[in-house]
Formats: sequence, C-alpha cells, structure tokens
Amino acid sequence: SGLNALHQHQTRTLSRRDLLLKSPRSLLPYLLAGSSTLGSSKCASAAATPSKAGTTPYLTKEYYEPNLQTAPSAGRTYFPTLTPPFLNRATYKYDLGRNQWALEQLLSFANVTATIRTTIVQLEATGGLWVHSPQWPTGEYLKLLKDIGRPVEHIVLPCNAFEHGAPMKEFCKRFPDAQVWISPGQYGPFGSCGRSSTTEKVQMGYRVDGILGGDDPLPPWADEFDMTTLYVSLPENAGPVSEVAFCHRPTKTLIATDAVVFVPEEGPPPIFGTYFDSQTMNSSPNFWEKSVLQAVFLPLRQDSRTGAYPGFEALKNRLVRAPILRAFTDARAPKESREWIGKVASWDFDRVVTSHFASPIAATPSNVQDAFAYLQDGDGEPSLAGLRKEKLPPIACQDWQLLEGLNQAIAENKLGAVATFDYSKGCIASSE
Repeated sequence: SGLNALHQHQTRTLSRRDLLLKSPRSLLPYLLAGSSTLGSSKCASAAATPSKAGTTPYLTKEYYEPNLQTAPSAGRTYFPTLTPPFLNRATYKYDLGRNQWALEQLLSFANVTATIRTTIVQLEATGGLWVHSPQWPTGEYLKLLKDIGRPVEHIVLPCNAFEHGAPMKEFCKRFPDAQVWISPGQYGPFGSCGRSSTTEKVQMGYRVDGILGGDDPLPPWADEFDMTTLYVSLPENAGPVSEVAFCHRPTKTLIATDAVVFVPEEGPPPIFGTYFDSQTMNSSPNFWEKSVLQAVFLPLRQDSRTGAYPGFEALKNRLVRAPILRAFTDARAPKESREWIGKVASWDFDRVVTSHFASPIAATPSNVQDAFAYLQDGDGEPSLAGLRKEKLPPIACQDWQLLEGLNQAIAENKLGAVATFDYSKGCIASSE
C-alpha cells in the first residue's frame, strides 16, 4: 500500500550497498556502463547556429499551467507490472504544447518513488503519433492516449533501462499496426537484440521494425528528428547500456530519457497523491526533498544549523545530470558520454522534455552541455575555474560518499566494470 511504501521511504534508509550486492546480476548493467562505442547521429543537425534564447533553464508555462486530464473510471489496474503501484497505477495526461503530450505514471522501487513519462509527438508529415517510452497500458492510460484523436504510428523504446523496457510488450499488443523502434543492446528478461535487426538475432517478444543508432536503415520519421545514440559496453558487465536522444526539429524540442533532469523546488507533483495519502505527505517534514535524494542516490544528510538538505539545495531548479548517472555511467565511459552530449548540443532546440521529474524545460543546447561540464576538454580533465557557481550543481564532496561506496563495492565484489573517472569533479568542501 501507499502507507507501507511511505514507511519504507522515510524510515528504511535502505543501504544502497546492500541493495546492490543482493540484486540479481542481470540488473546491474541497468546501473552500470562501461566504455565501448558510441552510436553516431544518423541525422544532420537542423541548424548551424543552435538557439540561444535564454541563459538559465526554467520550467515553462505548460508545466505551471497544465491542461491536466485524468480518467480513473477507465481503470488504473494492470497486472502484472514490474514495480508498484500495482492496484492504483494512475496516469496523468499533460498537454505540452506544440502538438506534444505527456502521459505520466509513478515508478516505485525499494525506497525510490519517482515519475516516469511517456512523451507523444504528432508527426507533421502524417499527423500520426510518435510514442516515446510507453508505460503500462491501463484503461486510463489507453483512454487518455485515444482522446488525442490520432493513430499511434510509431513506438520508440529509447534505452534499455528496465523501467522503460518492461511495459513495451504489453503496449505493443494494443497497437499491432504501429511500427516499433528500439535502442541497441537490449537484453535480459524483456528481450534481446544487438545493433542490427538484419544481421543479428532479435528476440523482444514483439515485432521490431528497426534498431536505432546501429546498422539499420533510418526510420520513416527521420526527416523530422535528429538522433544520436550512446552505446557503452564492457566484458565485465552482464550487458550493454544504451540511450537514444532525439530532437524534433519542427518544434525545437529535445526529447531525452535520462540524459538530464530538472528538479523543481516545489513538490511533490500531483500524481504522488494517488500513491501516498495527503495527510502523510503533508505531515512528513521534507517529504519532497527526501524523495528527490533517494531517486538520485544522494544521502539524506541535513544541515545541523538550518535543517535543510544540502543535496537537494544543490540540485533544485537546475538542469543537471543525475548524480547516479555521473557515478555509474560517466565514470566508466567519460569519452563516450562527452562525445554523445556534444552531438546533442549541436542541435537546434529551445526546450527539453525528459522521462523523469519535471518537464517541459526552457533550455538551450549550451545549457544541456553545461550539465556535463565535469567531462569537458578532450583529455577528460576539465578546467573547473568558474564551473562550480555557474555550471555544475554545488554538491558537497561528502555527499558523493554514498555513490563512491557503491562503486567500491562493485570493484571489490567484481560485480561490473570499475569506475575510471573522477565523477565528483567540482564538488564543494563542506564545513560539516
């Protein structure tokens, strides 16, 4: 139940080391990445000079003035889902403007609860829908999607993280005529593929029309999208990790899965109220701050003088690379991550829609690249002069110790590739 989950959320500060060591080995690559090859962009950039409107990322009016729709009477139960909520899996629909929509559900895993978002784009060429990272097809989810009034033409699995791959088979069953496009290197309980659907075996449990960022031909919607694929793999890991970033050129919208996030100061978002009762959320001090820190794997450390959570203060109202991905992905593939985000930053966009936390975000290509400032410079050793205040979130050095402990556990127990890059560059010395 939501109350039980909240109890775990607040009182069971789950040992991330224990969680890592006790997890099935097949889940580790969803947390880890190693350096191998980077799938290059198959599309040309939209403009030689990217849009520079605005210098500080912020949430747009579509976030603060949402055209929110729900349909609970259509049904909020889908079984079996991979993770809670099980019996009241709500879906909230938001109009993102520019003929784009979001379908939002909750994701709960151990003591982490966060939003997870499907992004839907109406294609200019056909008027049909391009569905990015579909979630569990409850009655409510399907009704809100149907209410858009356009056919689902293309379904996109943008990465191989388990929370994105798990619902794909069930969603694809509902739209058998839609074409399906997936990121390379899928493996595990939700299917497997390589980098080509023509020369390598694909076993996903549903028809796949193409693998993105590999050796397959471009999809028919490539005329509207730029795309570039981060693909990393090491023999020490059980499998690769991949993520495809997209830029919808006609609307100047970067559509990202986990590349960056924007954590609003005020929260939690409305959908949290479908899983946690309002009395408990309102009576729990710092509920939102704790939720954010658990999701990004920073410690629940409070300032003894102010009572604030320094980790949350460092992240709020900023476009950032999630600390867990800095420590697990970028620490093992700094060159590949830097080149990938460099290609993203060459595109022309003025807003970002992500799969987690708040969207849409008004942001420029340089804002997105700044979130990876710790990776700048060709030799992987950036000059940090001026970066602490203006670019990198001011995370205290001691707040990286949790993730450092996990990386040590991975190395000591030979659970995966060893971190080779100082992902905490630019951290702030704390007086506590």
